[in-house]
Amino acid sequence: MTYKGKVSVKIGSVGVGYGATIHVESFDASTHTAKMRIVGNEVRGRGGIKAHVISRVVSRNGKTHVDVHTNAQISGIVATLGGRLIEGVAKKTVAEFSANLAKLL
Repeated sequence: MTYKGKVSVKIGSVGVGYGATIHVESFDASTHTAKMRIVGNEVRGRGGIKAHVISRVVSRNGKTHVDVHTNAQISGIVATLGGRLIEGVAKKTVAEFSANLAKLL
């Protein structure tokens, strides 16, 4: 399966938008695990991202959780900002996504 998506983020004083293609490489229903490959380009041509993502649905203390592990390569203007800053924004973005998804379930 292949999906297209757009995301905008602000890292420090730099705002960027990406157009991305998400390829679901595998899905294992027995382990509730999905492996994805993501390729994206910054909309103004200032860089890109390539990532491999593994997500797994697990039960903890009677609640459903999704563990997400990402290995990303970032190029362009965002890459010049530093790993700690990027990691902080990534965690915040995932938390916001998770909160919004929880509201839908």
